[in-house]
Formats: sequence, structure tokens, C-alpha cells
Amino acid sequence: MAELKVRGLSAQNLAGIDAANNRAHSSREVYLRKYIHHDATDHLLRGDVLDLRELTKRTAIIIEQNTKTYLEFVGTVRELGLSNEN
Repeated sequence: MAELKVRGLSAQNLAGIDAANNRAHSSREVYLRKYIHHDATDHLLRGDVLDLRELTKRTAIIIEQNTKTYLEFVGTVRELGLSNEN
């Protein structure tokens, strides 16, 4: 595995990193490795997430339209059934 050395971190940034890794119950190294991995791979998923959101919106619209059409169909069948019984 590659190694990375980061110079010039402020005390404030380091304290923030330490607070975050303490909340995560991990070491500074493990926390930063996970953080770097997430940041490095986030761009790979961003497009997929946006595509999924758009697909979900379109699917919801189609379901609404199909439900409306189905309910209209059921209403028409019921009307025809009642008028044929008379």
C-alpha cells in the first residue's frame, strides 16, 4: 500500500480530525483512510445516484398515471355492470 505524509496541518484541523476519529472509535490512521477512500470514490457514485433519483421520479409519475387510469377503468366497469343489471 502507498503511504502519504501530510505536512502543515493546523492544530485546529488536527483537533477536528482527532475528535471525529474518537467519535468513530477508531485510530487517526483508520479514520483518515476511510475518509480519503470515501472522498476518492464519491465521484464514481455521484452520477449513479443522480440517475437513480431521476429514475425514481419518473417511476413515481408513471405509477400515479397508471393508478389514475386503473381507477377510471374500474369506475367504468362498475358503471357498465350496474347499467347492464337494470
